[in-house]
Amino acid sequence: MPSEPAFNISHHRWVASQIQSGRATSALVEGSHEQLLAEVERLTHLVSPAKRNLPGSTEPVEVSTLLGLIDALAKQRRDADIQVEYMGMKSSPGYMGSYRGMYDQLAIAPDGTDPQTVADVVKSLRTIKRKGINGEGGPYEVQTHTGVWVDRGQAEHQHLSGVRVDGGIVIIMTEPREW
Repeated sequence: MPSEPAFNISHHRWVASQIQSGRATSALVEGSHEQLLAEVERLTHLVSPAKRNLPGSTEPVEVSTLLGLIDALAKQRRDADIQVEYMGMKSSPGYMGSYRGMYDQLAIAPDGTDPQTVADVVKSLRTIKRKGINGEGGPYEVQTHTGVWVDRGQAEHQHLSGVRVDGGIVIIMTEPREW
């Protein structure tokens, strides 16, 4: 079984020197940033007592904002599958962008065609947090109150309500909510 490449702190020191000298590209910095975050999460997973014996199911954690969702997902196993609950169905997360008419709110489409892991979704959400939500006239900066909606384009008002684990799968939960 091939193992993951060892973490190379020298590379990240080199990236830091490139930043200080003004020669670092944004792609280089973002890639290094994601690798550092992944390593911190991997190490946290190894030492955290809560991560050693994860149950197959957990009580829901209430979450209603993008920043809260990132925090809640970062506490889950990185390699766990993730699904979005939408109108009683569950599916993989799809497109992530602005919500209909509320461009500063995030929409996650419940129509992903490929399974995703918590790590995949956290990476996408952190990128949105850093770069803003793409939408008409955007990107829009993420605020502490930035909400998350699950939507197929029909404005059915399904808002993020929390995160739970069911059978080892991390579920992004929703509830009906008016805007």
